Amino acid sequence: MSAAIVGPIGGATPAAAANPWTCPAGGDPSLWNPRYTSTVGTAEVWWRKIELRYHSGTRCAWGRISNGSPGDSVWVDWSANGGQTWKQLDVTKIPRGGHEVHTVAHNDAGYVMRACGKAGNRREIVCTGWY
Repeated sequence: MSAAIVGPIGGATPAAAANPWTCPAGGDPSLWNPRYTSTVGTAEVWWRKIELRYHSGTRCAWGRISNGSPGDSVWVDWSANGGQTWKQLDVTKIPRGGHEVHTVAHNDAGYVMRACGKAGNRREIVCTGWY
C-alpha cells in the first residue's frame, strides 16, 4: 500500500476516458458475498476513515468513508496509466443522519483505482494509494 496523499481540492486533470466496465448487481457491493471483500487501502482526514474496498470475486472496487458526518464525501479515482492522470468517479456524500457511505463499485479491468475523501466542512482531501 502506498502512503496517503493529502492536498487541497483541485488535484490533477482527470483522464479523458471514462470507466466503461460495470459490476454485477448495479455495482452495489452490499449484495455480494463479504467473504471475498477486503480493504486494500486506507487514509484518514479529520478523524474520517477513507477506504478502498475490493471484491476479488467480481474484480470490483469502491470507496467508503466512515466515522463521518452528513455532507462528508468519498469517491474513486480510476487511472489507465498508473496514476499519471485519472478520472474521478461517483462523488458520494454521507446523507443526513448518517455516519458512513460507500460509492458504487467499478470493475478494475486491469487498471488502477484509489479512494479519496474529505470532511464536508474542510478543504483538505486524502487519497489511498493506487491499487
